[in-house]
Amino acid sequence: MGLLVARRHQLDAAGMKTTTIVAAGLVRPAEVRLDSSRAAALLRTRLRGISEILAP
Repeated sequence: MGLLVARRHQLDAAGMKTTTIVAAGLVRPAEVRLDSSRAAALLRTRLRGISEILAP
């Protein structure tokens, strides 16, 4: 997400450190998703993902 924000605001992301869960020595689920279908139904709107929101 940080890289997406940097690109959107035309910032240099070269100094941002990226890693993986394994390389960082963390023990947690590799993939976590938020089901927002109920919120979308209640709000009666299409909820956009971060990639769409931060698209140039």
